[in-house]
Amino acid sequence: MRRQAWLKLGGAALLVAAASGVAGFGPAVRAKAAEQAARRGLTLDIGAVRPGMGRLWLRDVVVSVPEVPALEVRLDSLEVHLTGGLTVREVRAHGGVVRVRGSLDEVRAQLERWREKQPAGGKGGGAVAYAVDGLGLEWQGLSSDAQRAWGIRYSRREDTEELSADLLRVALDGVALEVLGGRLVLGRRDGRRVIERVTSESVTAGLDLGEAAPEAAKPADGANAADRAKPSREHWDSAALIDAERGPRLRQALARLGAAVEGVLPEGAELDLGGLRARIVRGKESLNIGPARLRVVRAPGKVTTSLLPAPDAERALRLTLELPLGEGPVTLGVDGGPISLAALGVQEGDFGLLEVSKGAVEARGTATLSADGKELGLSGNAKLSGLSAQKKWLAPQPVRGLALGLRGKASIRLDGTRLRIDEGEAELGKVRIELKGELEQSRDWKKLYLEGGVPLASCQAMLEATPEGLMPLLSGTQMTGTFTLTGKIDGDTRSLDKMVTKWSSVNECRFTSAPAEVAPSRFSRAWTREVLDSTGRPVQTQSGPGTLGWVPKASISKHMDTAVLICEDGAFFRHRGFDEEAIQNSIRENVKAGRFVRGASTISMQLAKNLYLSRDKTLSRKLQEAVLTHLLEQQLSKDQILELYLNVIEFGPGIYGIGPAAAHYFNTSASELSLGQSLYLASTLPNPKRQYFGADGAVTPGWSDYLRKLMRIAAKIHRISESELEEALGEQVTFKRPHSPRVAGADAPPGPELEAPPLESEHTIE
Repeated sequence: MRRQAWLKLGGAALLVAAASGVAGFGPAVRAKAAEQAARRGLTLDIGAVRPGMGRLWLRDVVVSVPEVPALEVRLDSLEVHLTGGLTVREVRAHGGVVRVRGSLDEVRAQLERWREKQPAGGKGGGAVAYAVDGLGLEWQGLSSDAQRAWGIRYSRREDTEELSADLLRVALDGVALEVLGGRLVLGRRDGRRVIERVTSESVTAGLDLGEAAPEAAKPADGANAADRAKPSREHWDSAALIDAERGPRLRQALARLGAAVEGVLPEGAELDLGGLRARIVRGKESLNIGPARLRVVRAPGKVTTSLLPAPDAERALRLTLELPLGEGPVTLGVDGGPISLAALGVQEGDFGLLEVSKGAVEARGTATLSADGKELGLSGNAKLSGLSAQKKWLAPQPVRGLALGLRGKASIRLDGTRLRIDEGEAELGKVRIELKGELEQSRDWKKLYLEGGVPLASCQAMLEATPEGLMPLLSGTQMTGTFTLTGKIDGDTRSLDKMVTKWSSVNECRFTSAPAEVAPSRFSRAWTREVLDSTGRPVQTQSGPGTLGWVPKASISKHMDTAVLICEDGAFFRHRGFDEEAIQNSIRENVKAGRFVRGASTISMQLAKNLYLSRDKTLSRKLQEAVLTHLLEQQLSKDQILELYLNVIEFGPGIYGIGPAAAHYFNTSASELSLGQSLYLASTLPNPKRQYFGADGAVTPGWSDYLRKLMRIAAKIHRISESELEEALGEQVTFKRPHSPRVAGADAPPGPELEAPPLESEHTIE
């Protein structure tokens, strides 16, 4: 419903009804006005009537429409100008409010019923001029918030209508619009209304994206393996994403927009609206854009809409929408730059962005919506430079100097059944990343194909491409050599056993220098690190050879090596810090589950995390972990890595290192740990806060059964002899006891308390 429609109803037509038959004062005026209003299906309640020089004043006028119960008009005063023959020449309304209750469809239906009952020629017209000033609007029912306007003015003289408002605020479905000093001028051409001019002091559009997505809920400490492996539909719910009518609905909405513009904007005409601003809100963060200019041009067969920043409109980033007036594809293009974020209207701190005057963007590309609205094609390239940001997921400190180039070609079926990347490339400094693939899905299955990687790149170039603050521990590191990475995923949930995952790299990077703070040689002597005590508070502790609780590798039971290899990293002595097979298995399991359920962390990666990094879950930590893992593997032997690992890893709240763990749990030394005790300690490493001792101190039957399975694996891979296996199977692992034999009946089948993770599991990356 156009705003001038209800204004005409609430102002012009109603005012004529109230004044066109005036023949006297007081009751006579009220009676005549009521009679004229009734002919148009209106009711009037006039508080007071006052005569004036060539005019009448009607005070406290209430207008209602029985056929339109959603509408109520209260006017402070009506000023009715009369001719010498006592006919109405002009009607002016001063002050008041229009209240609307109900949805747009409800109000539209009520108005249509009212219009159908209007007598011929009873909808206004003639030579009477109308004007409204100081009117307010309140509309409830369009959304949870009321829509409001203040200072509405309307006038009509002959074939020209003008509508304006001091302030308009509309909020619908997370989109808020605020127009300051808006003005619309309508004329008539060939018997229909056309837009002659639209202006405003400023227009601010706000989009509320809701709260940021919360982190995926972690399984509780007591969750068993089956619970940890259950796929969660909320992470990848095909049924929720698929909607066959989504694209056609969008195309129909654009067609209605085109028809509306065609109806009010004559061919060759154009609108130029400045002062446009946008504000995107997500949770507590916001992003501001503008001011910008909006230019709408009605060309033969199409409407072209351009949006560009002010004041440097000619060289700035330009958005152009070409909308056909009828059937045909819809095209959205972007072209221009580089332009600074500040020139786009981005403010310091928006979405964590910093130094916005130094950050710049340029882009060239198109998005094409097919004529039937079913498919969206995307192609183009963009470049971001000089970006700085402070984001918790990125790094604890600000990250500066990000330069990123993107290029690609893709298509999306808007019903949610397919996404295809024909070409995809990202450039970070001198490092290039390639990607292509396709995702298909129905409500019941998903099919994924992805391949890509990093072509041959200089190791030093990769370090130099890293923005300042993203890998602070490695600042000043020098490397030689090259690096390549390739990966491929090809799977269908209808035949998961045939899923193919390949992940390989050729890492010839060599460290030529590294900061003293991370040089592995520093761990050959005592050092200080921060850990959490039994209450979870950070404390400083001494580690390294010669410190309290440190156990040299030669003094650690050989069974601990066996235990961590079986439970944590079976390929430890074969890989160089990264287990490609484990990575492939991790990808496969996560795709199967539709969410993250399994990582591929090795002992070397866990050691890097424990030696150097905080517990913050950031991209910075993961990148530094990867580089530092390679540093440890290059400069330390496998035995040195194991010694460090077993002396710094957490075995329980406030318990760090194998020496304190052996004493705490079994009243023994690290050298005297049995196979069962070693396997118990290693089996709890993924979640050291949880233990599996029963009320009598013995390990619960379910976990004991799991430990016996691990013992048989140790024999199968020839880490222990058959006689050692037989001895180990006869042990009952018990809290605070150096050694306990098994008791009769201990081999009874475990009940539902079995909580062991899959035997082939890897330590999950935190």
